[in-house]
Amino acid sequence: MTDTTISLRINRDVKNRMKMHEEINWSAVLRRAIIENLENKEKVDLEKRRKASEEIDKIRKSGVFDGGKDSTLIIREWRNKRR
Repeated sequence: MTDTTISLRINRDVKNRMKMHEEINWSAVLRRAIIENLENKEKVDLEKRRKASEEIDKIRKSGVFDGGKDSTLIIREWRNKRR
């Protein structure tokens, strides 16, 4: 994996406070924070997709769209109604 560099603008006060803790590897702290943020975001996205899939399955099983017609016939019917 090749690394890339990003830059970050922070308030001077924050920079001065960071200098007081030179024992901390701030690059590593920021890298970890970015990774954790991305992982949380991806987890939320996965949960939303899972819930949406469950809702679609629930609607499908409810039979609300069952009229004894093939889905292609229903689509054609609705398209014809728009004309």
